[in-house]
Amino acid sequence: MAKRRFNVLLVSRTASKLDALAAELASGKGAVKTKTLAMDFSRNDDADYARLTELTRDLDVAVLINNVGQSHAMPVPFLQTSRNEMEDIISINCLATLRVTQTIAPGMVTRKRGLIMTMASFGGILPTPLLATYSGSKAFLQQWSTALGAELEPEGVTVQLVQSYLVTSAMSKVRKASAFVPTPKAFVEAAMDKIGRTGGAQGIAYTSTPYWSHAFIHWGIATFAGTMNKFVLTRNFDIHKQIRRRALKKADRDSKKVL
Repeated sequence: MAKRRFNVLLVSRTASKLDALAAELASGKGAVKTKTLAMDFSRNDDADYARLTELTRDLDVAVLINNVGQSHAMPVPFLQTSRNEMEDIISINCLATLRVTQTIAPGMVTRKRGLIMTMASFGGILPTPLLATYSGSKAFLQQWSTALGAELEPEGVTVQLVQSYLVTSAMSKVRKASAFVPTPKAFVEAAMDKIGRTGGAQGIAYTSTPYWSHAFIHWGIATFAGTMNKFVLTRNFDIHKQIRRRALKKADRDSKKVL
């Protein structure tokens, strides 16, 4: 966003990381104005949202990017999912997105312009055993964002859900990029270039699958198998069983190192 000459308000959990990024964006050639707000969305704290409201009261927010998210520490059966992890995923992925959007969108409606982008996941279109709570939270965002798009289009506000397969990140735990797993930079460039387009999203209104290989996967599954197909579900289950086994072995090795 800064590269495109937008001033930015950065909201995330860790103040030191926000301050470092803000300093980078505010210095050198192409500097933009920045504001920051450290906020832990898992707390669902009214005081935090009051601070966000006050900070944005006089700002002309043209673009809202709902990018906060949390998955499980490792694939886990739903019946073994801890209450804290379950509540954090719902608070961060669902409630935070709703509350931030309700804070920012009224100003867009008043000005009759704006863009709301929300990060989704293939976990929301492919039911994912061993990530059941996360998968359900992303499915919720798909339905909510599509409905919101229909509500706000007459008000001049564009809503776009951004579908994604794996990207190299701490959340995905994938470090090496490939044709099907882009870097964050490559993914963001694709997403920004396709604002307002629904290509690769299989006809889902107000939804984009912007990265070319993700769109190809999305198209292939939706066209030839179906996202709710039992074969696809079983294959997804098998993949996450393998991931869980590897994660448990790593946790066991790490515990022995500590001892």
